[in-house]
Amino acid sequence: MNVKRIKLNNFRNYEEQEILLNKDINIIYGNNGEGKTNILESIFVSGLR
Repeated sequence: MNVKRIKLNNFRNYEEQEILLNKDINIIYGNNGEGKTNILESIFVSGLR
């Protein structure tokens, strides 16, 4: 599965967020509690459908 864009609406701590991904490499970084794992979880959940 290739993910080009993630659009989150009311998912965990994201009220509304859109993330455009690069086809080669993406680095998700930030402080504790900022929602890095929530981004990865949203990709996982979307793959379950």
